[in-house]
Amino acid sequence: MKKFMCLLLASTICIAPNIGTAPVNVMAAENSKSSAFQNLDERVTKMLQSAASGGQVYGYHNIKDTNLNGRSIESSIIENSELLTVGGTTLANTLGQDQTLVSGSYEHEFSETTSTTNTSGWTFGYGFNATLNILMVSATHNFSVDYNMSTSNTIEKTEKRKLTVPEQNIFVPAGKTYRVNYVFEKLTISGRNELNADLYGDAIYYYNNQPMSPQLLYSALNFATDKQGFERVTRDTVEGNDRFGIRAKGIGQFKTEYGTELYIEVIDITNSRNPVKVETRSVPVEFKTISVDTRVAK
Repeated sequence: MKKFMCLLLASTICIAPNIGTAPVNVMAAENSKSSAFQNLDERVTKMLQSAASGGQVYGYHNIKDTNLNGRSIESSIIENSELLTVGGTTLANTLGQDQTLVSGSYEHEFSETTSTTNTSGWTFGYGFNATLNILMVSATHNFSVDYNMSTSNTIEKTEKRKLTVPEQNIFVPAGKTYRVNYVFEKLTISGRNELNADLYGDAIYYYNNQPMSPQLLYSALNFATDKQGFERVTRDTVEGNDRFGIRAKGIGQFKTEYGTELYIEVIDITNSRNPVKVETRSVPVEFKTISVDTRVAK
């Protein structure tokens, strides 16, 4: 086991209207789950209510824009690498001269599974099904994980895939018997991510039953006696008051298993009691996704 030191390459948000809602099994499990998780909008309301002072009464608030973002917590990333011999063939040169023999093509089906859990204590609603994608990269491998921020359940995504290895030309000396093994590298990576929800908007307070001028969430948080874990945030992509918002922070946990590379090992087995490795080569393979299944993990 070794630490897998990652750098955050990018984090994006995929937001779709309710037309593209979460799978039925995900929604059913979420509705039946009793937990301490709270919709983020409820926390906004409590924070704003605690910010009312001097005869003011909280009325309502408007969320005008949102942004989900995240990053890896590098110290938490652990990687396990496993090499699996998934097939092979034997090539025998019974002639009195050297030959180049063909190993033949090879197909192998396997599954890649990723599970993510939003452990932030809050869920993201606002009429959207929001998935936060965090892409990470190391010196040798890239991978990404998706968090469904509208649920507190552990979501498991399994992709059934197939790889195809083209024919390989193997040089076999006269009188030699070679074994060609197909070795598949599989990685299991687990760790934690920082998850952020940035909210931009304003609130309306009433005084003597009359609405007051809108107050930014950013400003109201400064007066709140119950901040509900929010902190103020400023973005540089827009100008004016739209730059100012509030941020909820949380943690997510993930585990992903996926295949990375296929090797060919050529072993001289002419003397079965004393096999000798002749060559190891990395070969280009074609990956094809057969099916994708998303479910709530048991």
